[in-house]
Amino acid sequence: MRQLRSRLVRGLLLFGVWTVVALIFATISYAASLAETNRRFGFGSALQLNLVLFYLWGLFSLLILWFSRRFPVEFPLRNVRNLVLHIPALLLFAGVHQAIHITTLWFVMPRMREQFPTLATAYRFYYGFGFYIDLIIASLIIIAVHALLYYRKFRAGEVEQESLKAQLAQAELRALKMQLHPHFLFNTLHSISSLILEDPPKANSMIARLGDFLRLTLEHSDEQFVTLKQEMEFVRCYLDIEQVRFGDRLTVGLAIEPGTLAAQVPHLILQPVVENAIQHAIAPRAAPGKIQIAATKVGNMLRLEVADSGPGLAATGNGLRGHGVGVRNVRARLEQLYGRIFSFEMTNKAEGGLAVVLQLPFQMETAHESASPL
Repeated sequence: MRQLRSRLVRGLLLFGVWTVVALIFATISYAASLAETNRRFGFGSALQLNLVLFYLWGLFSLLILWFSRRFPVEFPLRNVRNLVLHIPALLLFAGVHQAIHITTLWFVMPRMREQFPTLATAYRFYYGFGFYIDLIIASLIIIAVHALLYYRKFRAGEVEQESLKAQLAQAELRALKMQLHPHFLFNTLHSISSLILEDPPKANSMIARLGDFLRLTLEHSDEQFVTLKQEMEFVRCYLDIEQVRFGDRLTVGLAIEPGTLAAQVPHLILQPVVENAIQHAIAPRAAPGKIQIAATKVGNMLRLEVADSGPGLAATGNGLRGHGVGVRNVRARLEQLYGRIFSFEMTNKAEGGLAVVLQLPFQMETAHESASPL
């Protein structure tokens, strides 16, 4: 039904275009006849003549469209045969059109039959000049049809290119996201293996929480975006694992504004940042440390902060802390998802420690298209 409606609309549009062309040329013909001392026809006759002329071309334009699609002329020239075929085709279109045009006018216009008693006489008088005009019109139609075909091909190429870009971006995002799973898993399994002999109950507890974390991860494995509430469930599950490992050495503080929990964030965007803080601020030190996670809405942006009480960036001597696989992937994913509409900053706090701040567009929709400007 939709295809039938689309064809009907195109047919009406084609009819309207050729009607307008006929009206324009009828007006020009009538205006030109006003300058003659012996006028041969009025506006009605001029309109009748041009309607027949251009309605026929409307039908022929469909044949020309079919022919141009079947034998397209492409530049740079790839098929000389198609170009050569257009020469006899032009002659054929012009010749057949002129023959039908003269025949139709001779039957529908009494004045023409009075002037030319036989159809053969009308042919001898009109055919040569009319064929020349029709040849020009046919050439213009073929040029217009090829321009339309080139434009459609260009637009189709653009759409295909955008589709390929989107698919490539999605593939890159999936690859970046999947890198986080083995990265986190290897670190956790290493911690479990070190506890199996030293403290089996802790190892069992970590294995249980790891199972919970993997279950949550698999439930959302195909999603690029989750709510902040869901993301915090992943983070809490991960922190429970680390809490078993570090005990009293790890203290976690949360300052999440309730209004931000429904905001959309990239799946597993916080866990690598929190893991980075634990690896550099908690694991290397015997003294107790703290991880503080905060979420606030600032204008139309969502501000996420992960702060720790560790030594900060200067501890490495070259400022390279935080450029591991997890944090690099976080930045790369944000660039893919948001382009330039985000910020990712790592700064030393005045009281000591490192603060990692992410600012993302505050989105409530669940669809990737609405959340990503790509």
